[in-house]
Amino acid sequence: MTSNLPNDLVSEVHDGQDGYIPANHWAMPYSSNYTFLNRGNLKLLEHANCSYLSTPGRPPTLLALKQHTQSLAVLISQINPSREAGEIDNENVNGATRKFTKDEAFDWLNNLQVHYDSLDKDHHRPLNSLANLIRQNSDVDGVQYHCPLDSLPLDYAEKNPEQQYRPFENHLTLLMHANECLERLDHEHSALGGLLSIIPTDTPEANELESLKSAKKTLVGQWILYTQHLVSRMHELEIAYANSLDLLANEALVPAQHNSVHGPDGRSGREIVFPQDRWILANAGEDVFNFIHQMLDKKEAAVERIDRVHDARGVVGDAIYSNDMTRGIVSLDLSTRFYRIKGSGHGPLFVLPAFGDRPGTEYTRDMESRPTVVTVPTPGFPERTSAWEDKNRDKDSVNRVQFTEIVKLRREVTDLQDELGRKNVVEKRQQEVIKAYEDAQTEGNTMTVQIQRIAATRDKAEKKATELTKQVMDLEKELAVSKKGMAALYDKLESQSTTNPSR
Repeated sequence: MTSNLPNDLVSEVHDGQDGYIPANHWAMPYSSNYTFLNRGNLKLLEHANCSYLSTPGRPPTLLALKQHTQSLAVLISQINPSREAGEIDNENVNGATRKFTKDEAFDWLNNLQVHYDSLDKDHHRPLNSLANLIRQNSDVDGVQYHCPLDSLPLDYAEKNPEQQYRPFENHLTLLMHANECLERLDHEHSALGGLLSIIPTDTPEANELESLKSAKKTLVGQWILYTQHLVSRMHELEIAYANSLDLLANEALVPAQHNSVHGPDGRSGREIVFPQDRWILANAGEDVFNFIHQMLDKKEAAVERIDRVHDARGVVGDAIYSNDMTRGIVSLDLSTRFYRIKGSGHGPLFVLPAFGDRPGTEYTRDMESRPTVVTVPTPGFPERTSAWEDKNRDKDSVNRVQFTEIVKLRREVTDLQDELGRKNVVEKRQQEVIKAYEDAQTEGNTMTVQIQRIAATRDKAEKKATELTKQVMDLEKELAVSKKGMAALYDKLESQSTTNPSR
């Protein structure tokens, strides 16, 4: 299903999802249980979403939908009047015979001039399946769904005996909510191994912890432990299965020297019992035979090259032979694996020659050395991609770009404000100069008048300075007289104290 969004808007990341109707110029995206179950004609419902279908906690009723459709039909008829009458609005058209059945889908078309109403109880039943599961849509956060566990107050929905307190709670939204929570937990524990590392069971003391016993009582704990045990067991079974394939890749071989034609009496055939019961050469076909011979050929070529060097130099004696160079024999050390059936006691031994060297068993060796689930004991920041990270990485990059643009625009706004402030100051100064010039022209001030004013101001200042100087001199005279009076009084008091010492 294609979106009708213009090219300059955000792309619909949920486009193509079952039951999802993209946003348009007038309404946000729409997704409900009804569109999820009836997704055959979503093209006809591209413009169905409105506040009637997207109001949280207030699912539409059939009556409300019909009243809304009637208002839209009247509005359309006012904008684009019809020239010819038909069966629609038959109550107001003479000659119309067919009417829509009451309380059926199009009974509101019988009379477009009367406000539609119905007393049918089914018309007042809330259609919870039409409630929009999408809470909001923005260019930054994208499409956000309602939490299925959101509860609404009693007075928020219409008063009826069948009101839904959690209209967004259904199996689909609960699974989406649980998946989002698990993705977030997996992202938070990505450095330790993801969601399965929340319950550590790789230590001997883990089974004795009280927290592990409590975790076993929860659904998520049982799920994680079951998955951990299943993965561990599957890894062991895969290794055992690979070893079994290596063991049974070719038919078992009996050495030729154990298989003589005649038995001890020289007449009957000899039974293959004793050697076959002890050693069974398994997976030793032509490929292994050729591989070992190729390795021996390389070793023999190296020995012959060294022998030629010794011969060229004339070196003789036993000292030239080392452990790797045995006279007349070419030796090669290869790792061999021995198998025994579990619980068979000292039964036959299956021998796999050159197990650790030939390429046929390379996959089994790699599987045994590489665990199925890799965990990092020490927290770190590995290059790991989770579903939550995949979903939100593009949003983070868009947010960073938008944040950079916002910072740049804020800087430009600040520069423009500073420039505007400087221009305002310059303009204010120019206005003051113009006002002073206009005042001077209005009052008829000339340069001579200004000089006279300055001279008069100077004369006043000189006169005031002279008066202040005179006042200072008078104060100094009064101060001198006061000092003389104080000195005379002090001498008088001193003479009195000398004349009457007893007092």
